[in-house]
Amino acid sequence: MFSEKELNLEEHQLREQIRRLSPAEKAIYDALEIPRLKLASTYVRLNWLFPLGVHHFYLRRWGRGLLDLFLTLNICLSLTRFSPWGDPNLLISAMMCLALLSIELPQMLNARLLVHSRNILMMTKCLQSARRRALRNQAGSSR
Repeated sequence: MFSEKELNLEEHQLREQIRRLSPAEKAIYDALEIPRLKLASTYVRLNWLFPLGVHHFYLRRWGRGLLDLFLTLNICLSLTRFSPWGDPNLLISAMMCLALLSIELPQMLNARLLVHSRNILMMTKCLQSARRRALRNQAGSSR
């Protein structure tokens, strides 16, 4: 995985690059960055709803969110008479609960680092996009 120290160093280097942007590039960067950054506190709160995968949807990790939702629905179904495996099955439900917990426990424990890492990735993409757009704008205005 990644450590907080590594993430902080990477973010510091990225912020140095952002500081060196021209005013036009900085304006583009700010417009791109602000809606894309996520709050760690919101992600941590949403983690408590982990069986539904809401925290993954918040970070736009659709596959992980759908997996959580699928496992939760199957756990609920396997405990009822609507079980796809016939009669309600406690063993299957317990195995799916363990699978869900084994997937989600590391997510809960590393929530702040996951959000920090995702935000750094978004900042990097925004920086690259701002530079490209500024170059296109310069090329378009020089014609």
